[in-house]
Amino acid sequence: MKKISLILILAIFSLNALPIHAQIAQCTGFKTTTLPLSGEYGGFGQFIVTRQTIANPDPNAPAPVSVFVPSNATAQNKVPVIFFAHGFGGTSYQFYETLMRQLAGNGYIVVFAPYTASLFASHTLRYNQLFNGFQIAVQQNAAIMDTTKVGFAGHSYGAGATPEMARRGLAQGWGANGLFMFVMAAWYNWGTNMEQIPASAKMIVQVYWDDETNQHLIGQNDVWNKLPQLAERKWQVIRRSQTFCSLDAGHSLPVTNGLGQTAAATDGYDAWGVWRRLHALSDYTFTGNLAAKNIAFGADANMGKWRGIFGVRRISPLESTDVPVVNSQSNPSFLWSQKCTYAQGSPCP
Repeated sequence: MKKISLILILAIFSLNALPIHAQIAQCTGFKTTTLPLSGEYGGFGQFIVTRQTIANPDPNAPAPVSVFVPSNATAQNKVPVIFFAHGFGGTSYQFYETLMRQLAGNGYIVVFAPYTASLFASHTLRYNQLFNGFQIAVQQNAAIMDTTKVGFAGHSYGAGATPEMARRGLAQGWGANGLFMFVMAAWYNWGTNMEQIPASAKMIVQVYWDDETNQHLIGQNDVWNKLPQLAERKWQVIRRSQTFCSLDAGHSLPVTNGLGQTAAATDGYDAWGVWRRLHALSDYTFTGNLAAKNIAFGADANMGKWRGIFGVRRISPLESTDVPVVNSQSNPSFLWSQKCTYAQGSPCP
């Protein structure tokens, strides 16, 4: 049994279809687990964050562009930029707001550019809406952005788009002094010329073991295998963990506000699995901090502990490998073998 998607009940691209585990309650709050402290990777930062809205350059796009700006970003102190690509149908910044505020509070500008949820739109249109939104944010905030240091993060449809967004950013001169990609539960990649992404770029591909939306082979074949030139990359698996309640590792794991759906509530896996690794990857990419590298790439696999009487028990650790590990027993909605079914006119191998 699956939960409904975040927005489109009948959408062919489900943003967060998840199984229901009736035998044990779902952990939907921070109170169930320990959290990274402020100042640690994955913890909330010291800077005040302001959300700026910019009119979308495409009048047919579903919402304005959102830019999360930390208080340390000034003309005298330009800061790195992280561009975020949402899952299909997650056009409101609110779905990922806590994630983006965590990053911005630690000193990075975060840009959220929505693209259409129309089932009849082409992948080219969606990719153009994404990147044009990123561009307008840079144009209007150039005085406080250090675009020589950039990262691209994406979830689901946005994860598949992430390498293409990075390639386009490079063509604009972004990322000359640091570039990363953080790919979560990827749908198909409709980008081209992936060989143009330099070997110095860093990448993490995350899959969630109970993902019932996107088959792990999509991330393996359409992202990982298309970027063999990268010298520093890791494949990461988050699995379900439980004691008195369950931390599920489903497709919507990176979503921090499901607007009423408990499956997408912010929980310990957000802080330890996603924020901690993305935060540390940012620091390592932009400063070369080796302690950050160990956390980002999973040498430090800590995912926190259960609270209360279970406080001595650790949550299932992050699994980080140099080769893809996939769940071959799952039955997701979108299979690698079916990619061409969803090409919508785009080239398909």
